Amino acid sequence: MNQQIKIIIGLLVAVGILWVIYQIRGVLAPFGLAFVLAYVLAPVVDRMEGRGLERTWSILLVFVMAFTGLGFAAFKVGGKLTGEMVELSDGFMRREKIDKSFVIKNNGESPLVVENIAWEDVSKTQPFALLNIKDLPFEIESGGQTEVQIRFAPQSHQASENVLSVVYGQNESAHIYRLKVYGNRRNDAIDVGHRGESTGEMGALPVVFSHSGIGFGSAGPNIVTKVSTKASEFQPLFQDFLGSDFNLPALVKEHGERLTETMLGGTTVFLGGLVSGLTFVVIVPFVAFFYLKEGRRLTRTLIELVPNAHFELCLNLLHQINGQIGGYIRGQILATSVVSILAIGGLTLIEVEHALPLGLLAGLANMIPFLGPLIGFFAASITALATGGEFGVVGEIVVVFLIIQMIDNVVIQPTVVAKSVEMHPLVILFVVMVGSQLMGIVGMLIAVPLTGILKVSSQTVYEGVRGYRLE
Repeated sequence: MNQQIKIIIGLLVAVGILWVIYQIRGVLAPFGLAFVLAYVLAPVVDRMEGRGLERTWSILLVFVMAFTGLGFAAFKVGGKLTGEMVELSDGFMRREKIDKSFVIKNNGESPLVVENIAWEDVSKTQPFALLNIKDLPFEIESGGQTEVQIRFAPQSHQASENVLSVVYGQNESAHIYRLKVYGNRRNDAIDVGHRGESTGEMGALPVVFSHSGIGFGSAGPNIVTKVSTKASEFQPLFQDFLGSDFNLPALVKEHGERLTETMLGGTTVFLGGLVSGLTFVVIVPFVAFFYLKEGRRLTRTLIELVPNAHFELCLNLLHQINGQIGGYIRGQILATSVVSILAIGGLTLIEVEHALPLGLLAGLANMIPFLGPLIGFFAASITALATGGEFGVVGEIVVVFLIIQMIDNVVIQPTVVAKSVEMHPLVILFVVMVGSQLMGIVGMLIAVPLTGILKVSSQTVYEGVRGYRLE
């Protein structure tokens, strides 16, 4: 009974720890990155120390070389990569319509008659629309106000502007108030909080408008909508088999938007604190330095807490786990780098837009067995189609990814990735789904490597304990 109680308590404690880790996952992100960085740099630091250089100076020298290389890479491709990533993310998450409003307030003592509200420039591609206009003309009582809503829903990403004319008053006392509106302009010079007043007066007090101009920011068709439009070309083929009620474009748009929100929405939350300058410049290097400098001392402290009867076993297990995890992490990073370079080169060769972030995604996704290559392929294909490519480009992308997979399976995987972390496809599918629900696409990418690390650790512990008992 005591043993069963201990097991139950242990499980409860484990669940509690996992819950706490999930709640503070944003804070733990830089520590996880520092952990990986330390494992990557540890062999170089150990080799330099073995040649007689003091460990602290070895770490500092390796840090200088590593961050100099990273800084040079960031200088060369960082700006382009960041710009394309932002543009690609905006392409998926871009709002297709934005609603804003302004208020007409009558501060006069007599009723105010609004004769007309209309756009000065009316065209077929008019991206601005009025939503809740009353039947014209309408009256605003003394001290009352009315709200006019405007929707910006453009069919392209081009900059747009217009002027909304509000005609109020009657006969000789009639006046025109012009409200400027802008959309898809990078630098809106509009002060959206300015309270403009009309040049004329009704009675003793002026008519007050809540805005002199409205900047709508960016809006337009997103990538999901563009792919949905492309899918309409296949609609007749599917209707022949599935009937007239089947609507392929609607299904693509509905499920595509839901998937995009799940993937990129969770990713944005997770990466919120990780991408700050403070994290990369201070926290990650400091934690990695501390781990490299004090890792052995921490190990000795933990070993000293172990009873003498199990001292040798625990010391051997820690050494094996450390070696297995380090080899796994370094192998995954090397494999990811090679696949990313191949994907970037291949996509650039066939002139796919945003080849840099798409190739990087393909390399990272390659850590996910079975599903990873499909993620990279579909991301590249969808982006290519949404940026003006024809369906023939999908065939070219298939060829690129087939060549990459052949190189990966024949050369990279057998060489740099340990076979001891192979997992059942159902386990992979489960952890990827859990990761996507918790942290979006980042969760999908780290779920399999994290599970691999846990499997390596548990296998090492199990084999070590079993061998110890047999002896």
